[in-house]
Amino acid sequence: MVRYSTVPPDLYLRVRKGLQKDHVLSQYPSFHESMHDSFEIVSLEGKVAVYYYKDGTLTVEGDDGDAFFRRIVRQVNKMISRKDYL
Repeated sequence: MVRYSTVPPDLYLRVRKGLQKDHVLSQYPSFHESMHDSFEIVSLEGKVAVYYYKDGTLTVEGDDGDAFFRRIVRQVNKMISRKDYL
């Protein structure tokens, strides 16, 4: 899991749209009241879940040993400056 803190909503939307260009996103309801948005990226290569919380925390969850997960994290890192949000 990779966690980014205090990500502003506009930057989160940029990440979401960037991932949506290359992958099919499966929206699912945000069951926790502190969660603002959540979706999964499911492909033959693997599955990655993305959660965005009302406090600005963005988490990307998947199997750390999975190449698909690492590729998604690299893609998110290109859109978000790690030094500002880790």
